[in-house]
Amino acid sequence: MRPPVLLPVHILVVDDYRDGAEAIATFLSLSGYGTQFVVSGAEVATAVALEAPQIALLDINMPGMDGFAVARLLRQTPQTRDAVIIAFTAQDEGTIVKPAISAGFDAYCQKAQSLDRLLLLLREVSN
Repeated sequence: MRPPVLLPVHILVVDDYRDGAEAIATFLSLSGYGTQFVVSGAEVATAVALEAPQIALLDINMPGMDGFAVARLLRQTPQTRDAVIIAFTAQDEGTIVKPAISAGFDAYCQKAQSLDRLLLLLREVSN
């Protein structure tokens, strides 16, 4: 009998800065994760319909639908209700912690930190 094929953890990156979103998604893909990125909160529902992520990496400051609204949407969507939601933002954790908790975020990673820190956090939350 063959061992089961383990699929990579799927991460949805949501950031209005296309180059940044694409760079993070590419880095995570090269690190062994399945990735997809969108550049607005409005694109999240379509992305989730194509493939529901186990982890969502959300920027906070986005025009239209900000990261808090996206987190609330993900918590209300059956396919992503139990996904891990990480605030991935330049904002200081102290300024977003209360609204992030009420919106349903599970973790925080500041964009200015090293990418090794992000990988460590992803390993922690995906186990």
